[in-house]
Amino acid sequence: MFSPRRVPQLRLRNLATPSHRPPRSQTQFSRNTSTSTSTPPPPQPSKWPRRLLYTTIFGVLGIGAGKWMDDKISAPALPGTEEDLLKMEDVHRTYEHGLPIVKELRENPDYVEAEVYGNYSDEEKTGRLTSGPLRGSRGIALQKVFWNDKEKKAISVVFLGNGLEGWPTIVHGGALATVIDENLGRVAVRHLPQKTGVTANLEMKYRAPVFSGNFYTFHSEVDRERSTDRKAFVVGEVRDPVGRLCVQASALFVVPKTYKLKEIGEEY
Repeated sequence: MFSPRRVPQLRLRNLATPSHRPPRSQTQFSRNTSTSTSTPPPPQPSKWPRRLLYTTIFGVLGIGAGKWMDDKISAPALPGTEEDLLKMEDVHRTYEHGLPIVKELRENPDYVEAEVYGNYSDEEKTGRLTSGPLRGSRGIALQKVFWNDKEKKAISVVFLGNGLEGWPTIVHGGALATVIDENLGRVAVRHLPQKTGVTANLEMKYRAPVFSGNFYTFHSEVDRERSTDRKAFVVGEVRDPVGRLCVQASALFVVPKTYKLKEIGEEY
């Protein structure tokens, strides 16, 4: 049992012990004071410049991709139209100023630059496949040949338009074979004393796709060890603008004994 004196002592002890919990009003005041004196957060940078940059980049990419797709899927320009003439100007401009291989060949004194079909009249050109139906920006828009008489070989720079496609964006293998045959034959005829000949055999190995709307180089060389006065063995290849091998070819051209052929001439 508690004694009567002990109870008042407990009450006095509790009253004498100070409380460490501040009044509610004081706590609220301290919280408000610390909030009002803290450093405000830095302002956030505006997102509009970045959005404008992304919009510009993707807008330009979209326009470029749309133009590229339009060029690829639209019908090729007909020869002689205004659209065709503009594209032909662009092709010739690129040939003159944008192809390192052209600059390299022009600086090499062993190579002589020449136009093709110099042996034919305008009327004859119209009737030929490569200079007639396949002319213009949609077909064989440009052909220039660089002849090396010392080594009996030629390098032709050719632009292949989108009218030569088989699969979309890919030049048809048959159209490509036609241009290869013509370039190999051009070298063979310069070897044969009769300055004429026909294709007896043509073999090709397609190594990589040939894309339309691009320049390619057609390399042709006479195999002088195997060739005779009536037979010309020629080897060749097709390379893209960066030098990648696309096609390998070999051919035999002959002068028939029983059939009189027209002499083609000294031009290309």
